[in-house]
Amino acid sequence: AGWGWGGRMKAAVTRGCIPLIVQDGILVEFEEQLPLKEYALRLPLWMTHKTPPILAVFNDTGRVRNMQKALECTWRLHWWRRPHGRAFEVVMCELKRRLLSTPDDRKKIKLDTDACTLDCGDGHPINLLADNATGL
Repeated sequence: AGWGWGGRMKAAVTRGCIPLIVQDGILVEFEEQLPLKEYALRLPLWMTHKTPPILAVFNDTGRVRNMQKALECTWRLHWWRRPHGRAFEVVMCELKRRLLSTPDDRKKIKLDTDACTLDCGDGHPINLLADNATGL
């Protein structure tokens, strides 16, 4: 934890590694905007002694494979530099989502990891693999 977690998160996801987050009460980058449960594992501190069996279950059930498949798309959302980075799109998408939603109708950013698209709540998905992915 501490000041360096953001860098370690980026290092993990951009290399196809599933981040294991052990920080009770602390959100990581874009955790409120993106479905991190699809490609990261959060463990409460009190369960760290059970890490090996928990990871074994994730591996044995195929969850690790699914998370790594999701990372093939989502790593871009944690990287800023072009041509592959799409973190800017996440920020702009969140601003657009806030503009379009009301307190009674909280639209969420939708991420389709199979199609590798991001929907800001307006029904117009952004292809994250395209060179001109801004589309906002």
